[in-house]
Amino acid sequence: MLEEPGKAAGTNVENDTSDQLLPAERHMRIRHLLRERLTIRVAELSEMMGVSEMTIRRDLETLERQGLIERTYGGAVYRQDRTSREEPYEIRFREFPDIRDQIGRKAASLIEPHDTLFLHSGTTALHVLRHLDPDMPVRVYTNNVGAIQEIRGKRAELVLLGGEYRCETHSVEGPLTMETMQELHPKKSFLIPDGISLRDGITTSSFTEAALERAMIQQTRGQVIVLATHGSFGRIADLVVAAIEKVDLLVVDHKLPEEYLRDLKALGIRVLTAD
Repeated sequence: MLEEPGKAAGTNVENDTSDQLLPAERHMRIRHLLRERLTIRVAELSEMMGVSEMTIRRDLETLERQGLIERTYGGAVYRQDRTSREEPYEIRFREFPDIRDQIGRKAASLIEPHDTLFLHSGTTALHVLRHLDPDMPVRVYTNNVGAIQEIRGKRAELVLLGGEYRCETHSVEGPLTMETMQELHPKKSFLIPDGISLRDGITTSSFTEAALERAMIQQTRGQVIVLATHGSFGRIADLVVAAIEKVDLLVVDHKLPEEYLRDLKALGIRVLTAD
């Protein structure tokens, strides 16, 4: 926690009414708070900083123009550093394993007998299959090579799409994958994007992944379901897949702040929280 000159160590910045702060100092405090909490409301910032809500809104406009935050209907959310490359499969496999498992279990509960599904690449998708009812008859289309191991012992039918294998994502992709996608009309699709932003929507780091995810959204005749850990929110990758309004349902973990959930629901997006 940042300390002001003359303040005792351990002073909580959230209890400090700092009406003498210069704009640059307020901006620094707002960024610090958002980095800790991910999201905050205008009214709360106004009370904490000892300035009017109009002043806070101007502060947020300035920070958004600088690409440091993202404004929402009633406040702001933290904007993480842009990501221009995919994380290796092995790293993602080890990141948030318990949270990914919770999300996978919640997502699996949305699957009904005789559904046809498109399951995206990524480790969270494997947790969906792990929690799928072994006696449930469904058909799963996927480019996720890891699905082969997870489908064993289940009644589900697995259709692995053709294409060029990429070890970085443990999946297949390319023209053959896209050609097959154009022939499919699954009832539900489960996407796992690199980043989610209220303003910039669903984003990813790979041209081929972006094209595939757009095809998934376009070809799905039912629900487009996005699975995301709290770490994906506020992260902006280089390539926009779709506006967030294209998502029918978001499955998130319990660490996503309530303010962010409120803003998502204000956009008409249904949100399920895994527990």
